[in-house]
Amino acid sequence: MRKVFIDCGTNLGIVLNRFIDELPDHDFYAFEPNKDLHPSIRQEVARAAHSPRVEISHSAVWTHDGTIDLFLGHHESSTVMPGKRVPPMYDQQIDYSAPVAVPATDFSAWMRRTVTPHDHVVVKMDIEGAEYPVLNKLLTDGTLSLISVLYIEWHYDRFPAMKQADHDELVGAVSACVDVRDWD
Repeated sequence: MRKVFIDCGTNLGIVLNRFIDELPDHDFYAFEPNKDLHPSIRQEVARAAHSPRVEISHSAVWTHDGTIDLFLGHHESSTVMPGKRVPPMYDQQIDYSAPVAVPATDFSAWMRRTVTPHDHVVVKMDIEGAEYPVLNKLLTDGTLSLISVLYIEWHYDRFPAMKQADHDELVGAVSACVDVRDWD
């Protein structure tokens, strides 16, 4: 049995570093679409207590392979999802007028290629609203069952058009299949 940690939305790599220290026997995969954050991620990996196997991908976790527009704001608020409202604590709003095309990875297909049902897979997902289409696809095609533990930050409250009932329905469906732990 292989032990795998997948960081979807690695940001600066600080959380990745923490999990590297907590899970020294895991292989690590990091997905971050904002290329400007990759030097920080590499620095955090280098600071780890041991030398883990880490594969860093310049890619957004998404529902299909290709490219997708990344709307930039503060490094903790950038998103591929139009319509996100940024909390006032951030000094920089999302710029929807100048998207940056970034690579997108079909997370479901990537999971099928990378892990097996016998592996212990921990996923941290903080993808600024994209968790809804990504998790819906994982549910639909059955690849959600490849995840053992899902740490997630939900962003329904940042999208005025999203209904609480739709959020609750997805949370219930995902929680019925995998050990879900809120992340923020």
